[in-house]
Amino acid sequence: MRYWILCSLLAASVSHADWALTADSALTFLSTKNTNLTEVHHFRSLSGSLSDQGQAELTIDLASIDSGIPIRDERMQKFLFDTSRFTNATLTTDISADVLAKAAAGSIQQYDLSGKLALHGSEEEVRVPVLIVPAADGSLVVTSLRPVLIHADAYGMAAGIHKLRDIAKLQSIGETVPVSFSLVFAPQQ
Repeated sequence: MRYWILCSLLAASVSHADWALTADSALTFLSTKNTNLTEVHHFRSLSGSLSDQGQAELTIDLASIDSGIPIRDERMQKFLFDTSRFTNATLTTDISADVLAKAAAGSIQQYDLSGKLALHGSEEEVRVPVLIVPAADGSLVVTSLRPVLIHADAYGMAAGIHKLRDIAKLQSIGETVPVSFSLVFAPQQ
C-alpha cells in the first residue's frame, strides 16, 4: 500500500513539472583517423530543457569540446566548428506527452525520437531510438539506443575536417561521426 501511495505522489509531483538538464548529462562522439584509429570526445558544457508538453531543447557549447588534447580542441574550435561564428549546436524535438506521462508515472519507455539539429549554420533532421527511464528522485534519463550518424558534408563541415587532416599530416579523418548521449532532466518546481 505504501508503495502505491509513494508512486502516486511521485507521479503527481513529476507530471506537473518541467525539467532542466543536469550536469550528470553526457554527449560523446567518435572520430576515426588513418582508417583504424578511433578516439572518443565529449563536450563539457550542455544545457537544455524538457517541458511537460514534450518540447525539448538541447544546446551544446561547441567551445567546450574536450578531445583530451588541448591543441586539438583549439583546432577543432577554429577549423571544424568555427566557434567565432557558430558558438552552439542545438537539437529541438517534441516527445509525445503520453510517453512522458508514462515515464513520469514510473514506466520505462522506448521512443523513436526525431528532431532538428542546427549546426554550423545548417539544420537537418535527425532520428534516434531512445530509452526514457524514470529515476527515484523524479528525474528522467533519456539515452540513445544507437549512435546518431552526423555527416560533415550535410552541415558544411567537410572543409574543416580536411583542414584538420592537413594540419595533423594524417592520411584521413572520417567525415561521418557517431554521436551518443545520456541526458538527465531534473524536475523544476
